[in-house]
Amino acid sequence: MALLHIYDASYFLIVQTAQARNIGHQLPVKDMADFLGALIGLTKGTENFDQILFETHGSSGHIAFNGEGLGAKGLRQLKSLGLHRFVGENSRIYFNGCNVAEGNDGWDFLKAAAEVFLNGKSGQVFGQTSAGIGNPFNGHVVHLWGSTRVLYVDAGGRVIERFEQPEGISRF
Repeated sequence: MALLHIYDASYFLIVQTAQARNIGHQLPVKDMADFLGALIGLTKGTENFDQILFETHGSSGHIAFNGEGLGAKGLRQLKSLGLHRFVGENSRIYFNGCNVAEGNDGWDFLKAAAEVFLNGKSGQVFGQTSAGIGNPFNGHVVHLWGSTRVLYVDAGGRVIERFEQPEGISRF
């Protein structure tokens, strides 16, 4: 399994947890322009990833790099870039930012991510409805409250199930 770990390199606590994890192909991103450039670069390569971890700041339906937010609408505008090219079949894509999956905007963001990254492929897209606490020693982020929301997508790229794990401790 190939893991792509994309993280906000502008915020020292996220950098600290990413470095403590030291897993997969790490892609530190300092701002939105850097993020787009890195993703376009991945589409030109030959490597496929079946796990993608985004570690950023977040809010309901948004991720952010260096304070620059990206919501469902902006994510959908990236679909024409062919970002699904570096994503394998049956992939798991996790947005590990505070509150990314919260509310209706959170569900819409997860759906947009599925449309862009799993375009015509099966897999899962998921995120948290709460704030997370990062452990700088092992790199894990723990969500002590809230829910984990998951969209399951079939091979045609259609959402076949919306699932919400009840409140409790969630850790990636």
